[in-house]
Amino acid sequence: MLYPAELREHGIIIYMFYGNCKEKIALLLTWNLSIIGEMSVAFNQKKYIELQSNKILDRASQFEKLYLEFGGKLFDDHHMSRCVPGFLIDTKIKMLLELKDKLEVILTITAEDIIAGRMRHDISMSYENYIIHLVDCFKDVGISVNSVVINKYTGQSAINTYKRKLEHRGIKVHLFGKIEGYPLNTDHILSKKGFGTNPFIKTTKPIIILTGPGAKSGKMNVALSQLYHEVQSGNMTAGFAKFETLPVWNLPLKHPINIAYEASTVNIGDQNMIDHFHFDKYGDVAVNYNRDIEAFPLLQNILRQIYGKDIYHSPTDMGVNMVASAIENKEIVERASKDEVVRRWFETMCYFKQGTIGEEVVDRMNLLMEQLSLKPTDRAVVMPMRERMNGKGTPSAALQLPNSCEKGGEIIAASCKGLMTASATVLMKSIQHLLNLPKIKMIPANILQRAVDLKTQILGNRNASLRLDEVLIILSSSAVTNDLSAMALDALPRLKGSEVHVSHIVSDEEARVWRRLGVNLTQEPMLS
Repeated sequence: MLYPAELREHGIIIYMFYGNCKEKIALLLTWNLSIIGEMSVAFNQKKYIELQSNKILDRASQFEKLYLEFGGKLFDDHHMSRCVPGFLIDTKIKMLLELKDKLEVILTITAEDIIAGRMRHDISMSYENYIIHLVDCFKDVGISVNSVVINKYTGQSAINTYKRKLEHRGIKVHLFGKIEGYPLNTDHILSKKGFGTNPFIKTTKPIIILTGPGAKSGKMNVALSQLYHEVQSGNMTAGFAKFETLPVWNLPLKHPINIAYEASTVNIGDQNMIDHFHFDKYGDVAVNYNRDIEAFPLLQNILRQIYGKDIYHSPTDMGVNMVASAIENKEIVERASKDEVVRRWFETMCYFKQGTIGEEVVDRMNLLMEQLSLKPTDRAVVMPMRERMNGKGTPSAALQLPNSCEKGGEIIAASCKGLMTASATVLMKSIQHLLNLPKIKMIPANILQRAVDLKTQILGNRNASLRLDEVLIILSSSAVTNDLSAMALDALPRLKGSEVHVSHIVSDEEARVWRRLGVNLTQEPMLS
């Protein structure tokens, strides 16, 4: 279904209900509309797009060609949107679209991440597939992708296969090998046996965006290699800059939004620090993170040898981040960022329970909670879920509706009663609540029972309870002939922006569905 552009811009979609040959029209709110009200005053997206694009253009004007390393996520920055209400998940893309005629993109990924099958857990996608996804996303919005660089290539057969896979899709691929002594041995790095062994990527636009699926994907390596080749070819006016949304350099070191950044990277040990290089040079306090500060002397040395002078005196000098200038309600941002830290605490505890992280990560996460005087029960849906369990250990869940809906902020708790999991039960109960039909089942019990019989008696599944994804498929099928099911299905977008807490670690399938519904999920660190 297509919707008018002006309605989509404000997050309003017209849904059509059909029942008993009578057409009913209802205005429902998508997750974009959930930022209207108190959230809309937290962050001024229009102001940010103007300030940020102008800042990049200003930096680019200092060079004939600017290589701009992009940290964080471009298309689906859910973390930033949770911490800064009003910063939408595609805000950075909207900003880049202001510059699209002046830029092209180089995507980077390491051979090690491909072989290890590294994942973007927030969207359940491997790094290698996410690269393809990014190419398609850039293409969809009209931004040119130059090529993909695979770093740390040593002839691995799996990488050769992946390279062919990309090339068959019409994507140019460059292979960058490991450079002995990188990044310490600058004399070797800046030689024909160092960066000189990498191919020079020909570009045509004045701004080159370097981005990848995650941290340590080799963006800096590619940027410096390109600068080396630019200078070798006589172009002394090629430059470099960094775009890092977080940490926010001109907010306090212990500001909740900066603590939330540490919480989001607690597994790789990123720590916010005062940029002492910046303070020593300018006398101004600026915040950066440990990897950039630790790497700066090496980076400064490499840039000095390339240009014959210092073009930056601190890691902060390299940045172009204008986020703080568009925050219009710091109290809302502080509250939202604290909520995100608590979410990350539950996530960390679950990873520890599953054995994917060690105690040192848990200790770091607990320290971040202490720095903001936070407790797990500060999350509004935690106690209602625990009270619902009532010490009986029955799988339970609690869901808080988004403030954008007419019953915003209300919390619905539910327990698993056999036919459906706790996640599926609380979702259906929440829809009943939204539709003011608490006593009426959206799916007939006999249909659910037949699905359970299929799952257990024919397919041999020992877990009889229907998962969230299974119930939604049944709901969709029932909607063809059942008006109540159709109403329930069409009400799903109203859950976007909700908060849900479950008594145990849910299946990957259920976690994925919650994310796709736009619901923020946390779980008790208990194996089901």
